[in-house]
Amino acid sequence: MLQLHHLEKVHPLKNDLLILPIAEFFSRFDLQKHWRNRFYAIFLFKTGSGSLVIDDQLYELGKDRLFFLNYNQVFYFNPLSEHEGYAVLFTKSFYNHVYTGNRLIRSDTALAEMPQHIELSTSSKHEFWQNLYNIKKEYSKNRMFNREIICMQLKIFILRAIRASKLIKEHHLPADHKREIVEKFSELVNQFYKEYKTTAPYAAKLNLTPNYLNTLVKEQLALSAGRFIKNRVILEAERLLLHTTLSVTEISYELGFSDNSHFGKYFKAAHNRSPNSYRTQKRL
Repeated sequence: MLQLHHLEKVHPLKNDLLILPIAEFFSRFDLQKHWRNRFYAIFLFKTGSGSLVIDDQLYELGKDRLFFLNYNQVFYFNPLSEHEGYAVLFTKSFYNHVYTGNRLIRSDTALAEMPQHIELSTSSKHEFWQNLYNIKKEYSKNRMFNREIICMQLKIFILRAIRASKLIKEHHLPADHKREIVEKFSELVNQFYKEYKTTAPYAAKLNLTPNYLNTLVKEQLALSAGRFIKNRVILEAERLLLHTTLSVTEISYELGFSDNSHFGKYFKAAHNRSPNSYRTQKRL
């Protein structure tokens, strides 16, 4: 069983947080031995080759690769060359040191979504490395609030990793699954069009980014997700205008608009006429 105090004796945060260059981390324990960790660990490699085994999964080490260890996982390294990068080791108590009300980051349960392995893309690697350097800089100096600052920067790093892994998964979805997502989106719009008139709430319900949901809808339906939502709202507005005696003000509230003016502009953008004008002309 490997604990943080086995690797560092002098740093003020040694029992909660430890940041080491990869080469130095390798030098502090027997690489041939299989270890079970009592901490979270992030390994960010800039260069190097070899392998890392986590439980029963083997991963190749390489340029701009990130690995994550959860508590009590068994791991061992087989480095084949000189390595450049860092190991960031931290406890549950350290990650929970700064509390926020946001459910995604308020406790270490968010780490359940952390991927075991990510190959950093060209577009994202700079922000990961900059984030790590900011953490390392704060860690190197024993200053006021450094525990709080590192904790918040670490949360940012974790969120970036989770976001990156979800984007990778999105771009590798099979065609059938993409159609299922768009069908589910259509069902959600029918259910919630009075409440949600933008893409973001639907994307959140589908556990996707708004941009990716929009891409899927365009692929499958040849129109944007925002246009799909608006078409559904306008369709219901047309039905109410033509087939009920509700006033335009009553219809605007029925469709979830905060006021009659907002509904009028929304409708006119689609039909180039006001709701009253549309009702009068269609009835004639």
